[in-house]
Amino acid sequence: MPRRRQSDAPAGAHEAPAPWPGRSTRLPTPTPPDERLETVVCAAVFQYQLRQPLADAPHALGYYLARQGRDPSGALLAHVRGLAPGVQPLSQCRVSGREGVVDRTTGARGVILQVARLTLVHAAADAVGGYYLTHRQAASFRYRLEHHDGRWAVTAAHLLWRV
Repeated sequence: MPRRRQSDAPAGAHEAPAPWPGRSTRLPTPTPPDERLETVVCAAVFQYQLRQPLADAPHALGYYLARQGRDPSGALLAHVRGLAPGVQPLSQCRVSGREGVVDRTTGARGVILQVARLTLVHAAADAVGGYYLTHRQAASFRYRLEHHDGRWAVTAAHLLWRV
């Protein structure tokens, strides 16, 4: 049966009041985490990843950063470049089935470093990320981060899978 419009209501009829005066019945959408906090936590993960030697890598490589499969924000990229110059956004490389990660401009081989998921809880954080060189040289880790002395740092890294 179709709902009545206000003008269709009989004279003297009243609508039921909203559950909370002055509020709609829709639930508010959750607010995203503070972007600055997310930037420094992700930067700590990338810094940790950049310091880890890649046994699979035959020589020095270019590094391409990804946040949830996309280019990181400009602020995050700038923060990481301040820690390790020469890193590029994900869009600066392409993935080839034969060669793996290749720079779009120079053709040099590289590695994708990614932070795929981030969960912030008080003065700690959990992140899932990893690296990708080729379809046979990749790994995923769960990182535990803690906030001490005004900075974030990875305190544990657990291997989830490796190929």
